[in-house]
Amino acid sequence: MPPPVDHDEKRRAIARIAADLIAERGLEAATIRQVAAIAGYSTTVVTHYFANKRAMLLAAYRHAAQSTQERFDKLAEACAADPLSRLEILLPLDDEGRRAWRVYFQFWPMADHDPELAEEQRWWSANALSLARSALCQAYPAIDDIERKAAMALSALQGIAMQALFDPENWPASRQQDMWQAQASLLLKEQNMTTSGERTG
Repeated sequence: MPPPVDHDEKRRAIARIAADLIAERGLEAATIRQVAAIAGYSTTVVTHYFANKRAMLLAAYRHAAQSTQERFDKLAEACAADPLSRLEILLPLDDEGRRAWRVYFQFWPMADHDPELAEEQRWWSANALSLARSALCQAYPAIDDIERKAAMALSALQGIAMQALFDPENWPASRQQDMWQAQASLLLKEQNMTTSGERTG
């Protein structure tokens, strides 16, 4: 008797293959036929899990975002004493990070005219902002204006990521990390200046 089929795992495997194709060759390359061929399935199997290409592409986007979240959660345990360093996982420091960012960039133009994808993008952006907010609060328990500073931190991370993705030779992992630490120091400096001003006032 054959073992039971893990449908959730099959769905994840298809989404993972689609995400890999998008990262390597763009959205147009991630067709149902091509994904099925790589997975070793018939196109009927793929359409059993995803009614059309758009549904499969949305699953690929979610897979990339969820993979980043899983990596962040693992790093959070290892970097409990250095909460700002854990935010580095949001940067394209390695192959997996670059893969995720390539997927994101492919989807952003679509989100401009696709309400469902735009909502998905807003949700994950809010999630990233929450990660930044949590890390800053842990690093600086007395931090004020947290929403503004979390937005500044996320903007810095996204800016570094964009430059690193398009100019990898000049933006290796070490430079990305150095730049992020410099940005984090500016946030700390601003916080210290604010605190000092309150005390003297």
